[in-house]
Amino acid sequence: MAAAVQPYPIRFGFVGPDDAAAIDRHRRIASEAWRIELVTPRTILESYHWLRIGASEIAAHRDGISITSPMLVAMDRLGLFDRTRAPAPDATATTSQLKDFDAKIATTVGFLWMVSDDNERATQIAAGRAYARVQLAATAQGVVMHPLQQALQEYPEQARLHAEIHALVGAARPAQTVQMWARVGFAEPVGPAPRRGVDAHIVAR
Repeated sequence: MAAAVQPYPIRFGFVGPDDAAAIDRHRRIASEAWRIELVTPRTILESYHWLRIGASEIAAHRDGISITSPMLVAMDRLGLFDRTRAPAPDATATTSQLKDFDAKIATTVGFLWMVSDDNERATQIAAGRAYARVQLAATAQGVVMHPLQQALQEYPEQARLHAEIHALVGAARPAQTVQMWARVGFAEPVGPAPRRGVDAHIVAR
């Protein structure tokens, strides 16, 4: 996986179960950042914009966040799920997600990150290419990856954690940027995500 980034101007880092203290710090930052995103109305509503609930929406869009939970699908069909209103911090929709995410983070045995020396557009594109190659390399080894973008986002509520994750992985600010941060490990197999064809991205003129 580390070798996969070598053609790009990206530094690859990884921590595993042999460094329990570092793993605990990664887990704490991930959990806190996820909580902030869920209880900040404008950020959770941004995610709501990309919800695809039920088979018909998933097939129509083939992007975003696919939801197939029978209960949520039924609530949406009955008009009981309002995608324009953020749930309260103590609402079941919020607390259940926090509980589920914390349980996942608590069992995470490894984290990886990718750091660049600048944040120019060309560097961002190179980082995306590098991440795709890392994910392919991981898949070849039976390893799964889950991106953790919350603490990497640049809005005021995340500022402290944004600084913490950069410091934790040795990314000197303001020049260096953590382009990707993900938890890694092993999991039960899942089906492929919906994908759009090439014709949805390229238009002949």
